[in-house]
Amino acid sequence: MKPNMILKQNIPYAALIYSALDLCEVMLTRSQTLYPFAVMSIENDIQSVFPLDMDDQAQGGMIENLQLQLAERRMYTENTISLLVYAATVSTPMGEHSDAIIFNITDSNGENTVTLYPYFHEQECIKLGAPFTCDFSD
Repeated sequence: MKPNMILKQNIPYAALIYSALDLCEVMLTRSQTLYPFAVMSIENDIQSVFPLDMDDQAQGGMIENLQLQLAERRMYTENTISLLVYAATVSTPMGEHSDAIIFNITDSNGENTVTLYPYFHEQECIKLGAPFTCDFSD
């Protein structure tokens, strides 16, 4: 991945982001489907987190399952950073649609940042667009 794939405010989370982007690329290249997962740094130890056995639940259930796992793990240590990863379709102000990878980053203080990585399939690889954050203010 290119160094410009990390937004300035996300530089402290670069190791987590690069790990997640690598896994996203593998998933999307092999199956064209991105299943939700998470990457955590617990006391600087990077770990992957996948939904527990969910049978045939929808992706929304998988995301909720991951959120619960991350919250549970966060209770046991103070220095925990998590990155919840899932796919979405986003719309531009001009009404165009794009596939995107959503990174919901939660720092050790519990503050959340949402970063989107637009992507498209090109031959047998995935091309990522420039990342950006969302403003969810009222």
